[in-house]
Amino acid sequence: MAIPQPADPTIKKSVTLRRSVAEEVETRTGPRGFSHFVDQAVEYGLALLKAQEIVEDHESRVAPLTGADLEEARRAWHGG
Repeated sequence: MAIPQPADPTIKKSVTLRRSVAEEVETRTGPRGFSHFVDQAVEYGLALLKAQEIVEDHESRVAPLTGADLEEARRAWHGG
């Protein structure tokens, strides 16, 4: 049985967003869900950047990914 870990501490930051984006997020989440939505969006963006870095590292050390490599990755990503 895994030992529960304490919640990751939070930190307050000030960010600037376009009004239209902020309004759409708040419309979808309500005012109390805004920070959670932004946190998830940033986490997703970081995951994409890390994946891009992995691909770029592989391509610089080995060779560019082929179409077959990309198709295999798509199947694995979608569980097929």
